[in-house]
Amino acid sequence: MNKNAPLGLFDSGVGGLTVVREVFKSLPREKVIYFADTGRVPYGPLPQEDIQRYTVQIVKFLAERGAKLVIIACNTATAAGLEAAQEAVDIPVLGVIEPGALLALETSQNKRIGVIATEATIKSGAYERTIKSMDPDAEVFGQACYNFTPLIEAGKKDSEEIAEYAREYLATFDGKDIDALVYGCTHYPLLEELVQGIVGDGVAPVNPAVRAVEQAEEILADSGLLSDRTEDPEHEYFVSGDPDAFAELGSVILERPLPPVGKVDME
Repeated sequence: MNKNAPLGLFDSGVGGLTVVREVFKSLPREKVIYFADTGRVPYGPLPQEDIQRYTVQIVKFLAERGAKLVIIACNTATAAGLEAAQEAVDIPVLGVIEPGALLALETSQNKRIGVIATEATIKSGAYERTIKSMDPDAEVFGQACYNFTPLIEAGKKDSEEIAEYAREYLATFDGKDIDALVYGCTHYPLLEELVQGIVGDGVAPVNPAVRAVEQAEEILADSGLLSDRTEDPEHEYFVSGDPDAFAELGSVILERPLPPVGKVDME
């Protein structure tokens, strides 16, 4: 395997770019190939079998593009399709739920942890199951935030509409005495200022992307596959929906202009 081969990342939409941001911070010499399944976003309301099928499709696509490692930068896809994706390709495939669970337990002092995520991730019980497998004494409180992803994808992350939903969803944690809140969808760190303003300084944000990228770096280092390129990498972006809409919103999230975005028909 070529050590300068790219890292593959994907999400249902722009949310996974919050994981790409962490790659840019921690692994600035690594080339990224990012796929956003914007033609089928959001994943949250979809049947698990459909999400698993999409996950395997996209991981195979990234492997065929030469990825040396893939991060499923989507909690919903991780919950539904991580194991199937790992079996489908012969490169490392990482999710974001186990890293998020580890970071939550390291962050929480009282072992009372909140999780905000999509409907599918909450229904799967993936975070509660993973956290409690690591520490049976931990208590996990989950809340599905049905409208966050569609509104973020529509460019409305700063709207009063999303603020109203945030107040509604986060009220579920009133009286639960949580001291850590897992952002169990990669879209949600884009709402951190809003969310933390509601839950308060006593609740620490937990962004699984940070630990996921750390794990990727460890795997690459152990395999001798960390990039040694000296020039800035030329990243690639692909979508299944509207390339222009993705480029516009993606450039805001990444705080840099994006190269031409390719469109791929995953069906």
